[in-house]
Amino acid sequence: MSFTDLTKAFDTVSWKGLWKIIAKFSCLEKLIAMVRQFHDGMLAHVVDDVESSDPFPVTNKVKHGCLLAPTLFSMIFSARLMASFPDCNTWIIISYWTDGKFFNLRRLQSKTKLQVMNVCDLLFADDCSLNGKSESDMQLSMDHFSSAYDNFGFTINTKKTELMHHPSSEKPYVVNGHTLQAMEKFTYLDSTLSYAVHVNDENNARIAEAGVAFGRLRANVWERRGMNQQTKLKVYKAIVLPNLMYACETWTVYRCHATKLNHFHMGCLRNLMRVRWQDKVPDTEVPTLKN
Repeated sequence: MSFTDLTKAFDTVSWKGLWKIIAKFSCLEKLIAMVRQFHDGMLAHVVDDVESSDPFPVTNKVKHGCLLAPTLFSMIFSARLMASFPDCNTWIIISYWTDGKFFNLRRLQSKTKLQVMNVCDLLFADDCSLNGKSESDMQLSMDHFSSAYDNFGFTINTKKTELMHHPSSEKPYVVNGHTLQAMEKFTYLDSTLSYAVHVNDENNARIAEAGVAFGRLRANVWERRGMNQQTKLKVYKAIVLPNLMYACETWTVYRCHATKLNHFHMGCLRNLMRVRWQDKVPDTEVPTLKN
């Protein structure tokens, strides 16, 4: 798989091309006109220290932070990937069924009620993951992707583009004249990915991130005498737990991972509620103390 990053992707979107692409996805004219009203007549200015430039018109980009931006860019991404891979045969085949008994793997051998999906790419906002069944397929996908996006005015950021091969491979890949080496582990969208196909590294990274978040609030929140315990728990749920459980819905968790997460969680609760080991309170009773 290649995890591709584009240079200033949101800022290089042509509005003229955007409206044409939206129309090709059978969007209603009223909807297109509504979206255009959020962009037409847009002005911007540059601020340098305390001085500001004169306003100038903006004719490209989708707005950063706008709720529409990821959806609009995904439509552009999809259309241009269709142009990149008109006869794509480098996809990964996924077999699945939707009629229950999920854990009965023998049903995958059946030829009835079995559905097949061809996955060539995975999209999230301005990020794209290209899939391939072999090293040659991966290089071919990258070549098609790079060529098509050069024609559309996009540039691949080779410094932030990562590749992963399973099993591990030392063969280099070439993108726009730059050599990229397949990695065994790296961080992508704030999640740790590993070719070993387990969540050990991600589990440790989440605990470390949550530990940093907890430590930063020690003096101002956890050890603050005048703050109510319920308020401390709300801060813990709002800041520490999201760091600990980020993207947990994508994990394949085993008992060892759950034990480490629960041990950290209990340690934090004991700390902020001032429950010491001398109090002889078991972990099973700690969550009930907050009530």
